[in-house]
Amino acid sequence: MRADLVALILAAGAAGAEPVRIDISAPHVVGVSGIEVTPDGARFIAVSDAGWFLEGHLSREDGVLTGGEVTRVRPIIGQNGFPVRARRVGDWSDAEGIALLPDGTIYVSFERWARVARYQSTTAAGEWIKDDPDFATYAENRQLEAVAVDASGTIYTMPEVAVGAAGFAMYRLDRTGWVVAGHVPASDGFSLVGADFGPDGMLYLLERKLVFATWWQSRVQRFDLATGALELLWAPGANDFGNLEGISVWQAEDGLRATMVSDNNAAPGVPTEIVEIRLTD
Repeated sequence: MRADLVALILAAGAAGAEPVRIDISAPHVVGVSGIEVTPDGARFIAVSDAGWFLEGHLSREDGVLTGGEVTRVRPIIGQNGFPVRARRVGDWSDAEGIALLPDGTIYVSFERWARVARYQSTTAAGEWIKDDPDFATYAENRQLEAVAVDASGTIYTMPEVAVGAAGFAMYRLDRTGWVVAGHVPASDGFSLVGADFGPDGMLYLLERKLVFATWWQSRVQRFDLATGALELLWAPGANDFGNLEGISVWQAEDGLRATMVSDNNAAPGVPTEIVEIRLTD
């Protein structure tokens, strides 16, 4: 399972950011759309479009990312006890986002059948959470890309597309079900593909757009739920990176880090990469 691990320091995409890029490509590592990194920055868990949990570790030297390896691949199990991949005809398997709670509980957001499911572990069957009627109104393959959990354990999910001028709807899971807790402003044709609450309580958003053929452009923004303020943190150029879709924000010794993963869409010759940036000193 050992991947070809290549670390490359790139030119800064924003002030103070020095992206590090590693290649975790392997035959079984395709379509990776969501990632969570453990608080120590040493391990990760990810989800793929084809319905797999991928677990692995990250190597570091003096805190700098130097490599990574997928060490375990498990099927995501549906609430019926069968792998979601077995229902590919019904498009149950399109896992897009992941949120990891301190107790090990996992939340996964899906597209096509737009939903969020709860998992007690990577080997457990999914626990059903009642869908919001809004979920089915979003265009196919443009549905629930992001799921995130705040410090209180409250779950949020967001679609890929904005709702008119209001922006991206933020659905919060309350006792009675999903409620719209607000909207994140949308701009410049970017779609929302990943989100994570940082240890500072702020919501970090990964956005992307297709600018030409297979050229992707990404950006990371920070959203303050209390004030509605939105701050651009990182905006690399078009085609500097691949199709970045998942983001995890965690506290390193030298400040906040954002670790992102690219979805290669199972395209031949297109690598699956982890990209890490320093958000604060």
